Amino acid sequence: MPSLLVLQGPDTGHRFRPADGKSSLLLGRASEDFPLTDYTVSRRHAELHQIGRGWSLEDLKSANGTYVNGRRLERQVRLKDGDQIRMGSTLMVWDGSEDKSLDASTGEASETADLVDLDAGSTQANSAIIGSVGASDDSMILASPAAAEAVRSWRVISTLLDAVGSALSPNQLAKRVMDAVFEEVPAERGFILVKDEKRGRFTTEVVRYKEEDSREKIRASRTIVDHVIKQREGILCSNAMSDARFGGTAEDDSIQAMGLRSVICVPMISHEKVTGVVYVDCDMATHIYTEEQLRLVAAIAQMAGLAIEDARLVHERMRTERLAATGETVATLSHHIKNILQGMRGGSDIVEMGLRDQTLPTVDQGWQIVQRNLDKIYSLTMNMLAFAKRREPRREPVQFSSLVKDALKLVRHRADDKGVLLKSELADDVPALLMDEEGIRQVVLNIVNNAIDAAPKSTGVVNVATSFDLSAEAAVLIVGDNGPGIPKDVRGRVFDAFYSTKGHGGTGLGLAVAKKTMDEHLGTIQVTSVEGQGTLIRIILPADASKDLDSAETHGPGG
Repeated sequence: MPSLLVLQGPDTGHRFRPADGKSSLLLGRASEDFPLTDYTVSRRHAELHQIGRGWSLEDLKSANGTYVNGRRLERQVRLKDGDQIRMGSTLMVWDGSEDKSLDASTGEASETADLVDLDAGSTQANSAIIGSVGASDDSMILASPAAAEAVRSWRVISTLLDAVGSALSPNQLAKRVMDAVFEEVPAERGFILVKDEKRGRFTTEVVRYKEEDSREKIRASRTIVDHVIKQREGILCSNAMSDARFGGTAEDDSIQAMGLRSVICVPMISHEKVTGVVYVDCDMATHIYTEEQLRLVAAIAQMAGLAIEDARLVHERMRTERLAATGETVATLSHHIKNILQGMRGGSDIVEMGLRDQTLPTVDQGWQIVQRNLDKIYSLTMNMLAFAKRREPRREPVQFSSLVKDALKLVRHRADDKGVLLKSELADDVPALLMDEEGIRQVVLNIVNNAIDAAPKSTGVVNVATSFDLSAEAAVLIVGDNGPGIPKDVRGRVFDAFYSTKGHGGTGLGLAVAKKTMDEHLGTIQVTSVEGQGTLIRIILPADASKDLDSAETHGPGG
C-alpha cells in the first residue's frame, strides 16, 4: 500500500500507512486513512484512487487547493514516487511502493530479476552498434541541435533534481529515473541494473513496460551490457533476430521488421565507477532511436548514478542514526526503570522488615515507598505510550475546569508528601471544549507534577488557574511554581524527549508529551522562567467548534 511522509506542517515526520485492501483513500482532517491535524486542510481535502498498479490524486474542491510539485491540481493526476504534495501548510512526499527488500533473493527484487534474461548465447549477441557516447562526455545535453531536444533535456534534469531532493530510497529513485526515461523516449520495455557492492555483481533493480499488465521476459544481450560496463560508454544499436524464418526475400520486409528492435543501453557512473546500467528498447517497426535520444538517456543515467549513490549513503546514514537513537532511548529508559526498581526493592525490604518485626508503622513506611515508585512506573509507561503512538484525538465535549480539578485531586497527595502548597483558582465561566479527555488530563498531570518536583521542599508553592480568553476564543491554563527556574542555556530543550533538568528524578518525557498532545489539539504551550524565582507554564487550548455546543451535551471528567 502507498504511504505519505510529512515533510512540513503539524504532522512533520509522520508517515501515514493506510490499511490494505482499499482502492480509494481520503486525505484530510476527517480521514481515517490519512488523518491530518493541519487546520488549513479541509476535512475532505483530496482523494487517492488506485489505477492498475499505480495511484492518482484528485482534489475534492478544497478551500486551499491541492498542489503536486508546485502546480495546483485542476484535474485528476497520476502520482510517481517522490512527488511532493502540498495541502494547506502541510507538505508530503508520495511513496507508492511497498517497503521491499533490495535483496535479489527475496521479495520484489527477486520477481523483477526473473523478468530479465541476459543471454550470452542469444542471437542478439550479433547486434550492430550504430552510435555511442562516452560516459564522461560533458556535452551530452548541450550538443542537441534542436531547440525541442534542449527543452526536453532541461525538463528531464528538473524532474530528476526534484526527485533527488525528495526523501526517496535508492529503489524508489531508480523507479523515478525509469519514469523519466519512459516519459521522454518512446520505449516499450526497459530495465535498470544496479551493482551490488557486497556480491560484486549487477542485479535487476527496476523493470518497466509500456503496457502495464505485461510480464513478458526481456531477452537482452549480455554482450551489449558487458560492452557498456567495460567500455564505460552508452551505445545505440539494432539487434536483428537471425532466425531463418525471418531471413526471407525483400517481400518479407514487413515480417522481418517485426523482429528488429532498436536499443539504447547506457552506464550509470558514480565517482569513476560503473554503478548500474539503463536499458530500453522498442520495435523498429514503430520507432528507431536517434543519437540525440541516446545522449538524452546517457545524461539521465549520468545523473542517476550520482543520485542513487547519494541516496544509498543518506539511507545508510539514516539507518545508523536510527540505530544510535534507538540505543540511546533504550539506555535512557533502562536507567529510569532501574532507579524505579531499586526504589521498589528498598520499599519492599522495609515492608518485609516491618512484617518480620510486626511493626505496622514500618510496614506503612515501606509501602508508601513502593506506592510512590508504582506511580512513577505507571506515569513513565503512560508517557511512553502517548509519545510513541500517533493518534487522532477523540474529541468530546468536556468541562475544562472540572477536568483540571479532577487532575489536581490525583497529585495532591504528592504535593502533601513534599510539603508543597497546591493552590488553585479555577474559573466557572469556561465553556465546554471539544477535546481528547485522557490526552488533556495527561497534559495537566505532567505539568503540575513538574511544578511540584521543581518547588522547594516544605516551602514550595504551586499555583494553578484556568480562564477563558474571549478574544482568542481559547481556554487558558496557567501553572506556576516558586522553584529555582530553568537555566537560560537549556530553555530551548525543555520539549526534547528524554531531556531533563531533574537528574535521576525525571524521565524527560513530561513536557515532550504535553507539547505533542497540544499540537494534536492545535493548541500552544508557552514556558516562561526566571532563574531563582520560578517557572510559569501557560497552555492555550482553542475552543474550535465547541463554542457552538449545547450545554446539555457537555459533561465533566469521567462522564
